Amino acid sequence: MTTGREADLAAVEAVNTAFYAAMEEGDFDRLEDLWLDDGATGISCVHPGWPVLTGHGEVLRSYALIMAHTDYIQFFLTDVRVSLAGDTALVTCTENILSGGPAEDGAELGPLVGQLVVATNAYRRTPEGWRIWSHHASPVIAEADAGTPPAAPDDDTGPSI
Repeated sequence: MTTGREADLAAVEAVNTAFYAAMEEGDFDRLEDLWLDDGATGISCVHPGWPVLTGHGEVLRSYALIMAHTDYIQFFLTDVRVSLAGDTALVTCTENILSGGPAEDGAELGPLVGQLVVATNAYRRTPEGWRIWSHHASPVIAEADAGTPPAAPDDDTGPSI
């Protein structure tokens, strides 16, 4: 028997999967439908290397730009964890991204690039189901030994430039 909590966990994981599928398929309308739009709650998004984007106009425009300039993108999600707190859910995951830009010299697809990104996606329960409230993604700069966090900067290195 499925409990309400188990059903919520499954629903949040499903909408998180749908978010990435919409990006892969270039389905802007589906992506737009997944974002919270209750008229009262602001949404936000941080793409790797971008400033914080707020509001539907800025956030959705960023996805339209990404989709327009990316011929191919595929997400392999790992380390997916879902946490629930009432009508709010957080999903943390690692985005293993493979993407390609415009083709050059008559090629079918441009050069493919791999990227490793960690993401936190916040969701809110609405009458229409779970919707994305915030997406924050940060690039993983370098891999440390498994289970070892990156070293903290040395306090005695002198002034930084």
